[in-house]
Amino acid sequence: MTDGAGPGDDDIAERVLRAACSPDGSGPVRWAAAPLLTAGLVLDLCCGTGPLADELPAGRWLGVDPLARNPLRKPVLRASPWSLPLRAGAVDGIALVLVLPGLPDLDALFAEIRRVLRPGGTLVVVVPSAVTRSAAELRLAPLLSRVHRSGWLHRSALDQTGWLLAAADFAVLSDDRVPFALPLPDAAAAHALVADLPRAGVWPPDLPEAVRARVAAGLARRAGPGRTLPIPLRRLVARR
Repeated sequence: MTDGAGPGDDDIAERVLRAACSPDGSGPVRWAAAPLLTAGLVLDLCCGTGPLADELPAGRWLGVDPLARNPLRKPVLRASPWSLPLRAGAVDGIALVLVLPGLPDLDALFAEIRRVLRPGGTLVVVVPSAVTRSAAELRLAPLLSRVHRSGWLHRSALDQTGWLLAAADFAVLSDDRVPFALPLPDAAAAHALVADLPRAGVWPPDLPEAVRARVAAGLARRAGPGRTLPIPLRRLVARR
């Protein structure tokens, strides 16, 4: 789920995704996997600990990660997403969950995805949503407005994800947004989230330290029982 930027990032990404909840009580891992449930073999790129595997039928998940540090699910290939050890048309579905904005050379990445994804196969891309929409997001907008402005390798992968997929010869079938949220019970949780969200791929990994400090202080003041931090996500489903 991450690009393997530092020790423990993969575990943090899964922990964040497992803790997040939508207004109807569902979580982002199952939501990400839903369009791939009927795919024969799903390739999970930069899979980290591989939580997506738990939501797919047995034997239909294959993880790929550049580091593959003690993955919790198997099989996982240790390989670069730009050079996959798979034959052409080998998989029926591909997932990119919270990694696209931080990966370099997107043209080469999409070329490799087109190579290994069979014609008619499904590509699912999940990215953070930088657009403020819900009431909870609007209340925190003055504090969080600077979070997504810098620190992303490819900001276009947040704002123009659909355009990037279309330019890479994928037909975009759907573009959904869900206002997931994380518990914010106290000041300690606020500071922990500001440290974890960049490492999980939800916030920019290179978020400036001044922004982190300002956001952490502001969230700590707003924390309390029943309080939450919005982390809206977009899920794009495309066809090869």
